[in-house]
Amino acid sequence: MKPLSAVATILAVLLAFCAIPSAFANDMNVILVPEANKGEAHYIGVKNISLRYPSGSAIGNELGNQETRITHSIRGNTTSTDSGVISAITAFNRALLDVGSPTQVTDIRLVYTAVIKPSETSTIISYKIEAVPTFEGFVLGAGSNEGYSAQIVDLEWRGIHVREPIIVDVPGYGEMDINRGIVLLRSIHPELAEQIEASPAAEIFDEPILDFRKFDQRMDSWHFLFDPSGSLVESSSFFREESGAKVVSIYSLGESSFREGTFEAEEKDASASISGTSVAVHSQVPAPSGQVQISGFSVLDVSQSDAEFATVSREAPEGAYTATGGFPIQVLLILGGMMGAIAVFILWKARK
Repeated sequence: MKPLSAVATILAVLLAFCAIPSAFANDMNVILVPEANKGEAHYIGVKNISLRYPSGSAIGNELGNQETRITHSIRGNTTSTDSGVISAITAFNRALLDVGSPTQVTDIRLVYTAVIKPSETSTIISYKIEAVPTFEGFVLGAGSNEGYSAQIVDLEWRGIHVREPIIVDVPGYGEMDINRGIVLLRSIHPELAEQIEASPAAEIFDEPILDFRKFDQRMDSWHFLFDPSGSLVESSSFFREESGAKVVSIYSLGESSFREGTFEAEEKDASASISGTSVAVHSQVPAPSGQVQISGFSVLDVSQSDAEFATVSREAPEGAYTATGGFPIQVLLILGGMMGAIAVFILWKARK
């Protein structure tokens, strides 16, 4: 493939992805800086549950027709006096321990949003948790990368499943485990919640919202892009402040291809008897979309125990190519400049 046609192909794909709203995906975006042994993750857990029932039923009367919207945020580190912050950090660290990662969360920002939108014959309940933890301790030791000194970076943290409760004091609703959908109903409609918990639909409402196990797919199946210019992540303040290397390795998942397969939303159905009325319960968790950005040139490896890690050097070996697509550095340098132009264009449009 000629360099210019290669750039056109990549640019078309990137523009297509830019048009997809991130709110429709369970997102995981992570920046790792091995030299500082520090990283920043951005997890978005989304879950939508619908209840369908006959017009004029008791559950319809209970839920009414008024929309309820809750938004609450917390922020702090391990020394915080906010019990919600400590609960969130503890829950994430337990999830990291469960997947065998030495990585630890030392600071977190979290935004919880829930919406209950009822109508005469159905109610939609949407949950969204945006968590931005600071990662530390993912560097496993020193190594080498084709003659360059390097660091070995753990990658097992990516498929975490936060099972522990995250107890947050939400103004107007009291202390709630925001990681489980049933708790919101307990606060607003306790009798309805009690009947759901005694039905086959209980599992749907009790599953943790922060479930990122779909990102545990082998890293060699992720798309890889080596950016020698650093332009693709230069908009990140965290990257600018923490990184000493401008070379960046980028892994992405969620595009759906022959190699990755097709990513689809996870859907479940159940039924419940509420006040003598049969209610159809349907849940939907959007398909995954993820990106891992590592400061430096990385090479994937797998240990004897099947744990995955990357060997990362500040410098890229001479003549390095991307692992998927075979685009040479010259093409990527052009692409880096294009991405800078695209970023300016997007910011300009956002301010219109």
